[in-house]
Amino acid sequence: MKVGMMEKEIVDSNEIEVGDDLSVNIILDENDQVVGAVADEVIVATGPQGSVVDEIIDVLDADGKLVIEDETMTVYDADANVISREEEIRIPLAD
Repeated sequence: MKVGMMEKEIVDSNEIEVGDDLSVNIILDENDQVVGAVADEVIVATGPQGSVVDEIIDVLDADGKLVIEDETMTVYDADANVISREEEIRIPLAD
């Protein structure tokens, strides 16, 4: 099966590897009470033409509500040179 277009070249989906890593760190105060958490997820897709790395960092309060989210998308060529990088910071509106 052929999928995707990259510079007018068809990319075989069998040549693309995808990995995902998620880490969550709990933030405690001086009395060991939970005051928040930070979740860091990194998704990487790699193929013969290069790689795409999507990193999403979420900061949560003690109730698990999103305080801020930072997403960075970086594209690398086959030689690991950065082709493009975009960052978006999102702050949810108050309820």
